[in-house]
Amino acid sequence: MLGEMPGGHMIKQVLRQLFAGLRGAPFAVHYWDGEIASYGAQGKSAFVLNFTRPPPARLEDPVVYLGECYMDGVLEIEGSWDALLGTMVASENTLFRRGATRALGWIGERLQARRERQQNNVRRHYDLGNDFYRLWLDESWTYSCAYFRHPDDTLEQAQRNKIALSLDKLAIRPGMRVLDIGCGWGGMALAAAQRGARVLGITLSAEQHEGARERIARAGLSDRVEIRLMDYLDLDGRREQFDRIVSVGMFEHVGQGHHDDFFARTSSMLQGGGLMLLHTITGPESRETNPWIEKYIFPGGHIPAPETLVAALPAHSFKLVHMESLRLHYARTLQCWLARYQAVCSEVVSMFDERFARMWTMYLRGSSAAFRGGDLDIHQMLVSKGNNNTLPRDWGYLYNSAAPLCWGEDGD
Repeated sequence: MLGEMPGGHMIKQVLRQLFAGLRGAPFAVHYWDGEIASYGAQGKSAFVLNFTRPPPARLEDPVVYLGECYMDGVLEIEGSWDALLGTMVASENTLFRRGATRALGWIGERLQARRERQQNNVRRHYDLGNDFYRLWLDESWTYSCAYFRHPDDTLEQAQRNKIALSLDKLAIRPGMRVLDIGCGWGGMALAAAQRGARVLGITLSAEQHEGARERIARAGLSDRVEIRLMDYLDLDGRREQFDRIVSVGMFEHVGQGHHDDFFARTSSMLQGGGLMLLHTITGPESRETNPWIEKYIFPGGHIPAPETLVAALPAHSFKLVHMESLRLHYARTLQCWLARYQAVCSEVVSMFDERFARMWTMYLRGSSAAFRGGDLDIHQMLVSKGNNNTLPRDWGYLYNSAAPLCWGEDGD
């Protein structure tokens, strides 16, 4: 922490030192006093950091500080955001102040306090208002990675593709009981019900709960789909059992030290031979989200490493069946969201303010670049509770629209 520093000269010296320590692509910095300086590798600048006026003379965390400068219009970023994110990844030791103190403190947290923290964290992001998300999400109102089966797929089609892919992996059949943990605005639950399943969707977001219930009622499926405002920790396997469980975009909120709790709870809810599909952002190592995302977008977020998830399965009677990366699909999804968001940015400003609008521009633009050129990934992991001998012989049918090839009656 550098604390308060008088005058622009001192903060400029600190920024010079910071930028000189970054590795990766060549880049330029246009300082507020007219000076232009080059940093990084030799060559033409891949991106430019342009300070429009003197920044605040306080720099506690580099990533938070530069993000706030952008939000306040003090900093404009020109050129390749992919190169910028690549530089951030290559300069992780300089830019990030990651530590285990806070996360480890959560491990021994009382259950009630943990519930309250998770509820508050989720609501800070998802309860911004249904009107806000309706402005720029597609017609399916799906706020998770889409699946672009064909190059010319629209965002709406790609979201339908993702839902169909997920339900195909789960082999949803009529009469099955399905649990959707972190159900969002109900798109997955609706699609499962249309395949004849009976669905329970749960969410911690009051806005999503209201929006999902309204959608289901309009679709005439209230007899097949129930949406509850509740924590997955309150699920009770002694009272309710399911044939299938799906969780898309929720696991990042579970938090470090609590992965085993999630798997234990879901295992207790799943029938023997049942399937669960877990769809989550992943990274090369288990870690918290970057400090700017933590402060302004997803408080309490934690990104797991794939090997950490796989290693946790056997203790809860789960077996890995299929695992797939959708990294570039998420990069494209975020590009689509960004384009739609920018088209309605003036409405966002009216709804909130300029600083909020720039904050979300940075989030969407930076996230898209992080999945293309950074170290973020996203995986769909299909697991069975014990053995499931009804699974197809191969997974080709997921991608070529053919019927699944079954094993048939090949027993002893």
